Amino acid sequence: MTGIDTDQLTGVATRAALLRRLEEAVSGFQRGDPPGVLVVDLDDFAGVNDVLGYETGDRILAGVAHVLTTTVGDAGRVGRLGGDQYAVVAPGVSVPELQGLAERVGAALASPVDAGGRPVSVRAAVGVAHGAPGDSGADLLRKAEMAVRTAKARGSGRPVHYESGMKVRYLDQAALLEGLHDAVAGGQLELVYQPIVRLGEGTLVAVEALARWQHPVRGPIMPGDFIPIAERSGLIVPLGRWMLAEACRQQEADWPDTYVNVSAHQLREPGFADEVARTVTDPQRLIIEVTEDALAEDPVVRTLKAVRESGVRVSLDDFGTGPGSLRALATAPIDVIKLHGSITEQIITSPRQAAVARTIAKLAGELGITAVAKAVEGAPQAVMLHDLGYRQGMGFHYAVPQPARAIPLFLTNEALLVF
Repeated sequence: MTGIDTDQLTGVATRAALLRRLEEAVSGFQRGDPPGVLVVDLDDFAGVNDVLGYETGDRILAGVAHVLTTTVGDAGRVGRLGGDQYAVVAPGVSVPELQGLAERVGAALASPVDAGGRPVSVRAAVGVAHGAPGDSGADLLRKAEMAVRTAKARGSGRPVHYESGMKVRYLDQAALLEGLHDAVAGGQLELVYQPIVRLGEGTLVAVEALARWQHPVRGPIMPGDFIPIAERSGLIVPLGRWMLAEACRQQEADWPDTYVNVSAHQLREPGFADEVARTVTDPQRLIIEVTEDALAEDPVVRTLKAVRESGVRVSLDDFGTGPGSLRALATAPIDVIKLHGSITEQIITSPRQAAVARTIAKLAGELGITAVAKAVEGAPQAVMLHDLGYRQGMGFHYAVPQPARAIPLFLTNEALLVF
């Protein structure tokens, strides 16, 4: 390859050079196996840059290129599409051979990457597309890019092969992303609140703020459809900023404590602790909620400690299923844990899950941490959770998420449900 065909940072082919190679492979396909393409996309590389610095980030990008080149060997050409995304063009390859290559690439990237003498763990998604009659090189690359988006959404770590239905989902998500930009800036979003009650009494003790999107054409769009898109695109930062500001604005003097979800992307933003301090009106009644994966980064933990010093509490969501749950309690500034809903769902039918729930409640009590049970769907669960040591719970047994205007009505009720 000439100099202009080589990515200067990583030493592999540029996007333009790789596309030319792919077009050659497609046009040269007459008989036998068509070409295949792998697209490799690193997970949350922006966070890696924020935590380790851009110099180390560049070394990681070069290290990943080296791993790919070594793993692929003579089976294909490796190139960098841009940013933290790579592709492999494999001319004349069968479906089983392409699958094998994808598996080898995935396995190779599961080991730490050499970043200039420093081993760094990376996570990557792999999308796979096999040529079909009529495909151009650009068509084939787009299919692999659709497949890698699906792989990232699934989060299983397994390569994902392109399927025809992915094009519809890809276009739909692209349209949602475009609309989400307008939604964040144009007043299409609103907050609803999920009540949290005192088990055995049914009195309201807190609410959790949840975002809802009222699309002007498509109508209501559920969080499960737009939050992942916001996470992948970086829109989660302005979306989260809006949620925090709106929840603090709506919190009236007689409201209960309010939980607001905060993403790892927000916590990496410089000055986040100062932003919270400027936004909140009563720090004692705000609880920011994070997921366990956010606590894997020391700078994030330091940010949470700074937030907590202002009087704002911190909640750890979906506790009890992640590999680092106990470590998080030992090292992170946590005031509340929320029991994962999958445990709550099984406590009646599974003695093992009931034992896990009991142990978590006891551990929380000994550490001075409030334990909240999620996904309470019926009175038998509520009674059993109370017996297991939980004093707060939330779920459709008590109420579905409510608009802000309904919260004062909940406060006037002596109890939503005793159990």
